[in-house]
Amino acid sequence: MSEAATSPRTVGGQTYTTQPVEARLGPRRFMFPANLYYNQTGALADGSIMLTVFWPDFDSAPPGDRPVRSTQDSRRQVLVELRYIDRVPIQNYLARRSSSEATSAPGSLERRDPVENLALRVAQPERWGLTPYAIDPSLMAAYAKESEAALGRPYVHNPGMEPDWYVARTTDGQLATFISCDPADRIPDGLVVQGKTLERAGEGQIAMCRHSIVDAGDSIAIEMNYARVMLSDWQRLETSVRDLLERYRVQP
Repeated sequence: MSEAATSPRTVGGQTYTTQPVEARLGPRRFMFPANLYYNQTGALADGSIMLTVFWPDFDSAPPGDRPVRSTQDSRRQVLVELRYIDRVPIQNYLARRSSSEATSAPGSLERRDPVENLALRVAQPERWGLTPYAIDPSLMAAYAKESEAALGRPYVHNPGMEPDWYVARTTDGQLATFISCDPADRIPDGLVVQGKTLERAGEGQIAMCRHSIVDAGDSIAIEMNYARVMLSDWQRLETSVRDLLERYRVQP
């Protein structure tokens, strides 16, 4: 960053800086620069930790940027939520995110929903190092009939609410990355890449993604939200966020 990008700035009576501010995630401590936080001051009012980085370099904004952030810059932002997981093994977090097991009983109708269960989706050819998983039409039809019989009312099929799923796995086949995006065949990107900017394309909504990974060593779940047009840069984003955790972790 340039000197201007790191200098303190006062906006609306609030002075914003790059001074380290503590974040506590379970027993772990991090000292992130204030301007890296979502509000550019520190943890949110409820104590949760939210950071913000910006495409294409996935770096932080200058101090005091948030209150006056342009619409163009807002399109480039990636919200990064960090949560300490202790009630279930962190190794199971992504499997629970990609199924209905955490919210349904064994043998229930929800367990057979082909939209919400990765094991019922069909792997597609790889894109950008990710494996897309499509909804199986035959299972969808069977689920709709079963739902109608069980609930006594017509099943409402809304493809616009059925997300595209993308997965990356470790060499031993375990989930390493789980990404859920607005469906590409129903919702256009809404943005187009022009150099280092994201310009509006059309007048509809901007398609979004929710990107889940874990820091197994610290038992931290990492949830990232961003415009779908950035999806091809998912690996650079993961590397950048993991580097931030490593750089600002306070050693015990």
